[in-house]
Amino acid sequence: MGFAQILGVNHVTGDATGSMLSRIDQSFTQAGLTFGIHNHYFKGEKFAYESPGDVLKALSTFSGTIGSTADVGHFASCGYDPVEAIRKLAGRLQLVHLKDVEGAQGETNVLLGAGVARIPAVMEELQRQEFSGLVAIEYEKEGSVEEEMRRDVEIARRLA
Repeated sequence: MGFAQILGVNHVTGDATGSMLSRIDQSFTQAGLTFGIHNHYFKGEKFAYESPGDVLKALSTFSGTIGSTADVGHFASCGYDPVEAIRKLAGRLQLVHLKDVEGAQGETNVLLGAGVARIPAVMEELQRQEFSGLVAIEYEKEGSVEEEMRRDVEIARRLA
């Protein structure tokens, strides 16, 4: 929390579980900060927050200070429909990581709309919800991603 205040940010994203989330809820509420539970995909291992249900179960016992940082690419990698995930997380959605992946159970990023993350439909759902939080484009691969990011920004702007 101290680093967030030093940096002047009001939102932190992470994957805390259990009693750590309770401490975050209490201290972030007092400080006027928010915390988003980040879902993730790790090949070959179960992660605490893979599904929208995993995230919602964790959120059910905490104040509105704790919400969701929904990574639509990771939901798709884990085999979940990203549009349905965004729909289920409505009301607790604080931030969206817009990322597309080649296929379920995979980690290969592709341009927005070229994979299985249903990016146009995700953007439609965010608009339907009148989501006003941050939507951050992610593109992960080794080497330069400058051209891919330029194209992803163009794609996202067209869909906004």
